[in-house]
Amino acid sequence: MNNKFYILVLIVLVSLACMDARAQGCVAVRQMGGLNPLSSNGYTLPKNEFQVGLNYRYFHSWRHFVGTEEQKERQTTGGGHDANGKERGNAVNIYSHAVDINVSYGLSDRIQLNLAIPYVHNERSQVLRTTAGDTSRYSVYAKGLGDIRLSASYWVLDPAHADKGNLSIGLGVKLNTGSHSVKDDAPQADGTTQRVVMDQAIQPGDGGVGISVELQGFRQLYGRIYGFANGYYLFNPRETNGTFKSAPTVVKDANGNTLGTLTGYNEYASPDQYFARAGFMAAVGKTRNVTLSLAGRWEGIPAYDAFGGQVAYRRPGYVVAVESGVSYRTGKHSIALFVPYNFIKNRIKSAADIARQNLQNSVITNESEKVSVQGDAAFADYSININYAFRLGQLF
Repeated sequence: MNNKFYILVLIVLVSLACMDARAQGCVAVRQMGGLNPLSSNGYTLPKNEFQVGLNYRYFHSWRHFVGTEEQKERQTTGGGHDANGKERGNAVNIYSHAVDINVSYGLSDRIQLNLAIPYVHNERSQVLRTTAGDTSRYSVYAKGLGDIRLSASYWVLDPAHADKGNLSIGLGVKLNTGSHSVKDDAPQADGTTQRVVMDQAIQPGDGGVGISVELQGFRQLYGRIYGFANGYYLFNPRETNGTFKSAPTVVKDANGNTLGTLTGYNEYASPDQYFARAGFMAAVGKTRNVTLSLAGRWEGIPAYDAFGGQVAYRRPGYVVAVESGVSYRTGKHSIALFVPYNFIKNRIKSAADIARQNLQNSVITNESEKVSVQGDAAFADYSININYAFRLGQLF
């Protein structure tokens, strides 16, 4: 067995859901599978060979934050009372299931082409308060094909002479194949049911065509122990996908006088996304077919895109996680489990928050009376990622 890496699973799209007190949405972040080291097949996909794989991801978001401060009361209050008179929470819960079909092809021993086709099934559970003052919890759903991703990666060093370390650079495109305007039947406060566009948090796609750049590399540190790192940024130049979140927000001062209307911020954005990951891995056992890994992760969505317009609605933020992983391989088959646990969750100020804050403070002359506007968000504690890959070899 030689000591080389190969990429076990390509790229998948994840959502960490979020909300504020009046409307719900998500901090959509991209999640990547782990690197599986020490493969007997080598870490590259040889020329004219194929690899196929499946990735399953699950998460449940329910913890609410403004900045890094958790709103624990959302778990116990605001949702009415149960049959025993106990106060219920009004937290928005999102349950997300996603499956990716991954296909890779070795254009050469150093260039690999990748295709990822995602399918998602998302549920959003939330509390409705009727005009009569009653509360009830209901669920809505959005499912279907997600945004397909195409990419190419290139190993900087010749893999034939780089057993102990290498660096790969990648460039890709994210298509807008997933719907960003799925509708479902939702009960209304007046007792009726209407078919409405689902929140950004559970939509299969974001409506934009994006360009991604990616780096990943590894280095042997000692014996069977390797260090690795990978990073990704998705540039989504489209300002808004045209789906309306709500009517434009009218901002008023303390006396009820209208200061302005936040036109444009009531449409959902097609936001940029970023991801970074670094850690250690080691093969264990006599046959070295089991690999353990431990990594740190930082991922999220910025308040402003690198390119394109900035006036659209998003709930920006990031999470920092520690990820444990284990993988097993036999012959041409590989299976892996990665579980990142989010120990830092931060809902940063959005462009809409800042625009509203500036309007309100424009008529306040006393610095001590100026307000800070910042929406809240809900994040998952962890996600579960199960990856399977099979190396087909040459098909023609």
